[in-house]
Amino acid sequence: MSSDTNSVARAQHSEPTFTLYGRIAATFVGYIGRPHADLHFSLVIDDAYSGITVIDGQPTYGEAGLRNALRIRTNIYANELPSNAIVKIPLDPPAGMGRDAFARELVIRATNFASYVSPYRPPARLRGDRMNPGEYNSSSYLAALLRSVMGYVPDVRVAGYQTPGWEQPMPLHFFKGEALR
Repeated sequence: MSSDTNSVARAQHSEPTFTLYGRIAATFVGYIGRPHADLHFSLVIDDAYSGITVIDGQPTYGEAGLRNALRIRTNIYANELPSNAIVKIPLDPPAGMGRDAFARELVIRATNFASYVSPYRPPARLRGDRMNPGEYNSSSYLAALLRSVMGYVPDVRVAGYQTPGWEQPMPLHFFKGEALR
C-alpha cells in the first residue's frame, strides 16, 4: 500500500462514502475571516470502484476569458484528496436514497451547474462571517449542490472557524444544466 496520504489506495470500501473537507479559504492571500478564519469546503466522494472524486465551487480567473472572470464555476477533480484539511465532516445520503444513487446524482448536478454565470463575491465587508443578500461564493455553491440532491443543507458549524456563504445557498435553477445568460 502506498504511503501517500492523497492516494486512491485509501479507498477500501465497496460503497461510496461522502466527506466534507474543510480547509482555510484563500490561504494564498492569508486568513481572510474575522474574527475567525473562513473555511472552504470540498465534497469528497470516495469509492473503491471509481476512485476519489472531489467537487467544489471555485472563482474563475482568466481561463474562460476576461468577461467571465470572477464567476462561480464547478471544479471537479479525481484521485487526489484536498490538502491541508482542518476538518472532515462525514455525510450520509438523504433518507430513501442509496449511496451509489447519491454519488451519481451529486456528480450529475455538479456537471449540470451553469458555470460562468453568477458573479463570485467575497463575504460581506470582505472579512465578514456572512454574505450580502443575493451574493454567492464557493460555500454558497456547495451548500446549494447538496440541497439540490438532499433537499436540505447539512449543518457544518466548526468551532473557531466561520463558513460565510453556507447560510445562503445559490438558487437551485443554477443546477438545471442550462446557461441562464
